[in-house]
Amino acid sequence: MRWMVSVIFLGIVLSGCSTMPRLFQSEAYIPTAQLYQYFKPSEPVIQPGDKITVSIWGHDELSIGSVNNTFNANESTGNWLTVNADGEVNLPKVGRVRLAGLTVKEAGFYLEQRYTEYINNPVINVKVLNHYVTVLGEVNTPGRFQLNNETPTLVEMLAQAGGLGDYGDPTEVEVVRNIRGKTVTWKVDLTAVQGLATKNITLQPGDIVYVPPHPNKQFRESVNKATPIVSILTSLAVVISVLAR
Repeated sequence: MRWMVSVIFLGIVLSGCSTMPRLFQSEAYIPTAQLYQYFKPSEPVIQPGDKITVSIWGHDELSIGSVNNTFNANESTGNWLTVNADGEVNLPKVGRVRLAGLTVKEAGFYLEQRYTEYINNPVINVKVLNHYVTVLGEVNTPGRFQLNNETPTLVEMLAQAGGLGDYGDPTEVEVVRNIRGKTVTWKVDLTAVQGLATKNITLQPGDIVYVPPHPNKQFRESVNKATPIVSILTSLAVVISVLAR
């Protein structure tokens, strides 16, 4: 009877084992030197279609979605401006200004120069509301995370997502980036301390971080599911053995 229980256990485990398809399939091989160029640290720039706020310290009447008071803006409030197809926004006093192609720091400095005609020593903060990184796969809190003008590293973003889950494979974490319409993937082995500083990529808006499942995930899940059934069968086998004496 015990051998039968073992056979049933093995059958349940094997039936649950199959190759899991990967969420992202790699494209043609890209030389490492070229990957470094695609993933080198750089500050994100403002693009047409971006939703921005402009905060002018001490001048809420001129600000759009000021970060300096309790009426701060986010995408749900509608208190922001959209950069038009020409890369411009229309601001109080100064009118239309082109911000596309500038980082948020450059945009803030440029607007401070424009507003000196109306304000003494203006302090201006530009914020992009729709810059996100998406974290998928075997993490504890997958989702879309707003960058808030920051440029987090891969490790920092994984921390925001609650870290890797029980079945996450730390040896093949992927960063997927769109480069001029081409999807490029960088794979990082987080268990390799040597070289991690180089591979701890600075993320960009639109990046996707994907933590694939460990190869033995389905086996472990099958074992966990089969264990209660095997326990019941083992108990029944013991009872039957006792009654048969």
